[in-house]
Amino acid sequence: MTPTLYVLTGLPGSGKSWHARQIVETTGAAYVAMDHEVHARGLSLVDYEARFALQPEVEARIPVLLDAGRSVVAEFGSWTREERDRLRSLAEESDARTQLWFVDAPLELCRERILARGGMGAQELAGAVLDSSRDLFERPSSDEAAQYGSYRYIGVSAS
Repeated sequence: MTPTLYVLTGLPGSGKSWHARQIVETTGAAYVAMDHEVHARGLSLVDYEARFALQPEVEARIPVLLDAGRSVVAEFGSWTREERDRLRSLAEESDARTQLWFVDAPLELCRERILARGGMGAQELAGAVLDSSRDLFERPSSDEAAQYGSYRYIGVSAS
């Protein structure tokens, strides 16, 4: 069976982790998530210098799993198309299928979820980072979605 790389994208607090867990539970895919690695090393989610330095090491796990025939859920936030293209290229190099999941939630709901989750850096993430993220986040275009084997848009309402 051909493995699949599931790339999840969306703002912090949109629900990517919840959807990632659902995919893992239903498919048995491996879960590779930056936030987990950041937490495991005792770092703040908003320590972006450390996060970006760590990212190549975490991404390197993906092709190993795909080459072993294992599907992978990649939850990196992936705010830009460039980041998502890089992840997609890992799947293509391994002849794996690709799915892009865009979890879209209102900003205030994202803020509430981040604060409810808590943790180191939650206040900053729910405030200044989230406010700037909405301007930095590149929503997947139809052209980008067409680059994947399948695309799933998940619109989350505030209620």
